[in-house]
Amino acid sequence: MKKRIVVACGAGLATSTMILQKVEEFLKEIGIDYSISQSQIYELDFYDGEADLFVTSMKLDQNKYKTPIVVGTPFLIGINEDTLKEQIKEILLK
Repeated sequence: MKKRIVVACGAGLATSTMILQKVEEFLKEIGIDYSISQSQIYELDFYDGEADLFVTSMKLDQNKYKTPIVVGTPFLIGINEDTLKEQIKEILLK
């Protein structure tokens, strides 16, 4: 089953593009079929309940959304990437 991921940052451009590329690489590496899109943080309400995962550039209140959220900044700074990958894998393989 194809998983739907939304990558979001404040402007929906530079930061989310960099995170999106890393998420795509990882999903291909572990063989998960996916569709992925970018958005601005304020647009997540539109995707809530429709997406399988939100990957954001900043911490959000998880209680506000039905969709699981992970913070993608480890993909930007190169620290704790393995922990983030495990979180993504765990959520998408449920």
